[in-house]
Amino acid sequence: MRIAIVGGGTGGHVYPGIAVAQAWRDRAEIVFLGQKNKLEGQAVPQADFKLIPIAASPISRKISLDLFKTGWNLLRGTLQSFRFLRKFKPDLILGTGGYVAAPALLGALLLKIPIILHEQNAYPSLTNRLLSRAAKVVCISLSPAEKHFPRAKKIILTGNPVRSDILDYDRKKARLELGLEEQDQMVLIAGGSQGARSVNRAVVRWLKNNEIKKNWKIVHATGKDNYSDVLAYYKKLGVKPEEKSYLQMLPYIDKMGQFLAAADLFVGRSGATTVSEIIARGIPAILIPYPFAAEDHQTANARFLEKNGAAIILPDEELEAGKLASLVEELLNDRKRLEKMGRESTILCQENSVEQISKVMETVLQKPNVGNKGGENLGK
Repeated sequence: MRIAIVGGGTGGHVYPGIAVAQAWRDRAEIVFLGQKNKLEGQAVPQADFKLIPIAASPISRKISLDLFKTGWNLLRGTLQSFRFLRKFKPDLILGTGGYVAAPALLGALLLKIPIILHEQNAYPSLTNRLLSRAAKVVCISLSPAEKHFPRAKKIILTGNPVRSDILDYDRKKARLELGLEEQDQMVLIAGGSQGARSVNRAVVRWLKNNEIKKNWKIVHATGKDNYSDVLAYYKKLGVKPEEKSYLQMLPYIDKMGQFLAAADLFVGRSGATTVSEIIARGIPAILIPYPFAAEDHQTANARFLEKNGAAIILPDEELEAGKLASLVEELLNDRKRLEKMGRESTILCQENSVEQISKVMETVLQKPNVGNKGGENLGK
């Protein structure tokens, strides 16, 4: 059995594909298609899978010379994908989004290879929306995405794969390892590498201008590329972070499962991976959508959580130290509200996402007519 997987550009598109590939490693030959100079160029080989490089460019929303570049690379990438897929002969192809998926899925469509799509966000990517009609099944992670696939043959809510270390880390063990007492309340702040500067600077202003309660512990992950900028900003404001006993500032968190398990409140962006991880752990959140995310999908993700009582949205343009401080204090001082938000967050999580996506793949492999007009039905 052979399976091709395509998706890339960001972790939200890359890691779900890797999670599924790992589950199929022992029963299928798996190959990824993507770009060497993007995240998949590192993450896929590190996971011990082969990456076939193809050409692709983001779709320009403006009339400019970039449109010609996009068209040319789409043609090149489709031909590259067609040639490889014709030789590899996969039994199906799984697309996990990102502009690099478009040429590979078009190549598969020309070869009549069964297509399954996986969408991570509440507002789907342009690639997945355009190609949903060609897919046997569209797997979605968050229920609001369904309405954006009016032409899809079949839509199934599978959730978004989350790493096992995120799911399995014991809370008591994590808090003990991090030196937290029973009465301590830990706030985990992770702006992410993309667009984290405004979040980081708001945190610095908050910690400079507001009193932090004795039992509060602040873990601030700045992002590797932003660490030196945050240190310089602390210095500019006359603050010495090393003297703040309640503060742990890190460029990057390697054991995210440990910190999420220990956290009482999350503050940060609302990308697909982040949202999936916090609802998997049932963590109340203050979400600050990245305003320049493609088609504002982070706002759609955050609205879904806020509507269901699992999070509060703090728009980036309103990200002032005073407002952030008041929201954090309001939530930490209301344990019952935090607990309710945590319960609502857990309800939104679809468990065993990899297994659910694998079941869809198995059904398509065993029943080629699934998704065809008059063909067999998977059930919703």
